[in-house]
Amino acid sequence: MADCGAGKSIFQIVDQSFSPEPPVAGQPYDYWFYYQVPDGVTVDAGTAKYSLSLNGIPFTPSTEDLCSQTACPKTAGYHNESSTDTWPSGVSGKVVTKLEWFDANGNLLLCSQTTERV
Repeated sequence: MADCGAGKSIFQIVDQSFSPEPPVAGQPYDYWFYYQVPDGVTVDAGTAKYSLSLNGIPFTPSTEDLCSQTACPKTAGYHNESSTDTWPSGVSGKVVTKLEWFDANGNLLLCSQTTERV
């Protein structure tokens, strides 16, 4: 897992985790990250972009309303986000996923990237 927005994002990822590592086809996995919103920053609108590639082949990213994906507003302080899903069956090779959050002006809030070999 990597903070792909390090030095460029407004929010700072403090810690993140993906479990189990590696994921197991057809089984649940958990993903969480802990991040800091700096003093003086409030975000009440934006977008969440989800990207995926399999063995170097990119899929079309999806973009969602940020506040439909996570509670808003985001205010100064520390925040924890988590999700649980099922790893798809029949997927093998190198899977790279990226989550990017942007504010309403298109500024990068945070970026988290995972690389799994299954």
